[in-house]
Amino acid sequence: MVTGGQGPGKPDQETLDRERARLPLAGARRIVVLGCTRGAGQTVTAMMTGHILAAARGIPIAALDLNPGATSLAARSAPAGSLADLLAGREPDQRASAGSGARLDVIADPPGAGRVLETEDFRRLAYLLAARYPLTMIDPAATGLTRLLSVADQLVLIAPASPDAATSLANTQQWLAAHGYGELTARAVTVVNGVSRRTTEDVLRAESVARGRCRAIVRVPWDDLLSARPGSPSALQPQTRLAYTALAGVLVAGLAAEPRNPAAAVPGRNPRDHSD
Repeated sequence: MVTGGQGPGKPDQETLDRERARLPLAGARRIVVLGCTRGAGQTVTAMMTGHILAAARGIPIAALDLNPGATSLAARSAPAGSLADLLAGREPDQRASAGSGARLDVIADPPGAGRVLETEDFRRLAYLLAARYPLTMIDPAATGLTRLLSVADQLVLIAPASPDAATSLANTQQWLAAHGYGELTARAVTVVNGVSRRTTEDVLRAESVARGRCRAIVRVPWDDLLSARPGSPSALQPQTRLAYTALAGVLVAGLAAEPRNPAAAVPGRNPRDHSD
């Protein structure tokens, strides 16, 4: 259980979480962020965690937007490139994402593109992203989810702090197991969004479903500023930033301990060492 923040007499948890977020990784990795129900916070979790990982590690990180709409990654941050560009071998535009170094590059097709990704497209995207970015945060749509999960190294399950959170989380876990992703689910990180005193009972019920069935649970507090669609963690309340930093640390610690998914290795290349 990770809550973020620190109390009197306790070690500086944020420093510890940032140190974990900087652990070396051998090869590029992909993290799929999956909401268990609509409005769970899938997109904002992918974006905020990606920003924190980029800043902590001092590297460019991709945010693959496969979930278009008014609240999508592309609607929150100007894309550095499109899926069509990437599949055609064209490099993302660094100028669209604050230049080189620590940054989050959103990769998304323009509105109305209507691209239908085939199985081979998912694998090619994994290869191409691995050749360009040490880490990729993926905001998926329901369509093609199982093909996307086949190239994932880490899964984040998002549940809102609401009365139906426990049921939604249990149903998602069952669906993943039924489709052959039980092992990935067992290594997943569960995030409960919108935690407050008012939602304590809902949070505890959701955590009772997750406990023993995932690697870690992270609580993200309720933050009114999230409704303003912030573009970076600096726009959030301090405790919210601490929670996302804790999530980043948990994710990297898990990736550092697990072998890379061979299904997403770049063919014809030696794995790149991104152990910054």
